[in-house]
Amino acid sequence: MIFCIGNGKSREAIDLHFLKKKGIIYGSNALYRDFSPDILVTSDPKMMEEIIESEYSKENKVYTTGYGYSQGPRLKGHNVSLIPFEKIYPVNSGFISVRLAYHFYPEDQIYMIGFDLFGDRKNIYDDSRNYPVSVSTSSVYHSQEDERVAQFSLLKTHFCLGIRLTRVIDDDTKVENIDNITTKQFLEEITWQ
Repeated sequence: MIFCIGNGKSREAIDLHFLKKKGIIYGSNALYRDFSPDILVTSDPKMMEEIIESEYSKENKVYTTGYGYSQGPRLKGHNVSLIPFEKIYPVNSGFISVRLAYHFYPEDQIYMIGFDLFGDRKNIYDDSRNYPVSVSTSSVYHSQEDERVAQFSLLKTHFCLGIRLTRVIDDDTKVENIDNITTKQFLEEITWQ
C-alpha cells in the first residue's frame, strides 16, 4: 500500500508510525519535522533550504523540482533527487507526491491523507517557518480552491491511470474521480490488508 501524506489537519487523527508498518509513505514539505516518510517531496526553494539546513536530507530521501534543486553545491552529501517528470505543473508538493508515488509504484491503491482542499486553510504547519500566518478565512486561499480541486481531479484522468485513488477525509467534500472514505473506514480497510 502507498500512503501520500499531506499536511492538512485532517491527518492528525491517524498514527503515521502505524502506517509505516503497512506500506510506503510519501510526505511533503514540513512533515519531516515530526515524522520521517520513506520519501519527502518539496517544490518550494525555501522549504528545500530548511531541509538542507536541518541535515534531514543527509539520511533521508528527498525529491524536489528544479526550483528546489537550485541549491546547487549545497546539495553535496545530501540524498536529494530531481522529480523525474517532464511536466511538473502544478508545482504543489502534495500533488507531486501522489504523482511520484504512482511513478515508482504503479500499484492499484494510493491513499491520500491530510489533503484538506476545501474551505478555510487548515495546515498543521501554519504560523511556522516557510508557512503563512494562519487566518480564519483567506480570500486568496478560497479563490484558489477551484484550481486545487481541478489539479487533484486530473490525477485520476491524466497522471495515475488505472488505479484506485482514495482520499481519507471526515467531511463530505469530494474531488471528482477520487474516492473518499472516512478515517474510520480507512483504518478498518488497511487493518485487513
